[in-house]
Amino acid sequence: MSSKPKVIVAGMCDTKFTELKFLASEVEKAGGEVTIINVGCGHPIDFADVSLQDVLDTIGMKQDEIFKMDRSTAVQTVGEAGAKKVMHMYEEGKVDGIISWAGSMGTTTVTYLMRALPFGVPKVMLTDMASSDVSKWLGNKDIYIVNPTAEQGVNIVTRKMIANGAAAVVAMAKVGDAKTKDSKPLMAITAYGTTTQTVNKCSAYFNEKGWDTIVIHQVGTGATMEDLIRNGDITAIIDLTTGELTNEMYESLYAIPSTWNGVRLTAASEMGIPQIVTPGGCDQAACGPINTIPQRFLDDFKTGKRRPWKDTGLPFMHNAGVSIMYPTLEEIEDLSHYYTEKLNATKGPTVFVLPMQGWSAYDQSAEVATNERGWAAGNGDAPQWLPDEKEPRWSKRSTLMRSILEKEFDKNNENLDFIIADMNIVEPAFGDLCNKIMSDMIDGKWKKGMYRDIENVIG
Repeated sequence: MSSKPKVIVAGMCDTKFTELKFLASEVEKAGGEVTIINVGCGHPIDFADVSLQDVLDTIGMKQDEIFKMDRSTAVQTVGEAGAKKVMHMYEEGKVDGIISWAGSMGTTTVTYLMRALPFGVPKVMLTDMASSDVSKWLGNKDIYIVNPTAEQGVNIVTRKMIANGAAAVVAMAKVGDAKTKDSKPLMAITAYGTTTQTVNKCSAYFNEKGWDTIVIHQVGTGATMEDLIRNGDITAIIDLTTGELTNEMYESLYAIPSTWNGVRLTAASEMGIPQIVTPGGCDQAACGPINTIPQRFLDDFKTGKRRPWKDTGLPFMHNAGVSIMYPTLEEIEDLSHYYTEKLNATKGPTVFVLPMQGWSAYDQSAEVATNERGWAAGNGDAPQWLPDEKEPRWSKRSTLMRSILEKEFDKNNENLDFIIADMNIVEPAFGDLCNKIMSDMIDGKWKKGMYRDIENVIG
């Protein structure tokens, strides 16, 4: 990268002419080399470096076609074309960062471009919509969303905000690639607060072995993890907590972003990197506050379809911002089929480990609960615990999932193994088992059928 970072200033030049010109001048003043991209959908303008027609050429359309569309369709079309254009420019070495200043339509359009760019490329979105739900714009990417106090007007208030944003994107672009010759290999470990004990054990173990670990909280960021795997940044994964898969069932605030064009639990299998997968956190589904949960799901607690927390008639509250839904056995069946469908196609060493005694700190009986295990003794069964009638120390969800996985996992795929552990996921022994398996995978010692001689491994 040259001493002057190449910064894209993108926006609706037909309606934000003055604002975008000012933003561009501030980027230049901060030391950036500017390219203005017009994604305006209203009428032709002639001051942008990359015109709307230049953008639309990537999809073979004419701007007159855009001007005749309804606003929603036009924004989507231009956004998708802009994403292709900015990626072409990035591949040509013409993009070190991107910034915009916009209202709702401009933010919707420009964030298509931002989400297309790789992680680490600075992306700054100045929008007065910042105090609303920004998830549809953020998606799973590293976009800095800042409130400039207004969407329009260069004045004593906005000048400072815009100058700050311009200085930020240039400064970030000057940092460049953070990788160094001393960079360590990166392992992902997926987490909930209710699987923390084992997450920490695995993370500490592999840090000692010379790996960096990135802990991915399963609140929609699994999408980011999948992209980082495909990008080659993550080269091994302990997918200990796949709880996002149940979040998806409830239209949760913490589900995979709707703007992400990927599928969870596919990247590691396709890239062939070592992976361990467990149903950690799938005894629950993390949703937002009660008032964000669709009424049809809340009604299930009144009809008995889902077990309420004690006598509240409602789900357990993890905290003021997180309600814990109670998956039905039918939903666990669906989840089990999903695991086999995705993992049967794996091209690299893959082990699914099923902890029979529970999938989180919220999935254990009163008899074994302790502070160390994440559910204090004396509080009864943890909120998601559902014992099997024949084997009360086992989770009924586990016995159901076991019966499906044993039938559906591809026994002819030498890359895929299924291990059954008579443990709870938060026990130290479960972390030890995961560490042993992953170590062997990394060292090239792993083979299907190993570990059956380990205590409490029962299949």
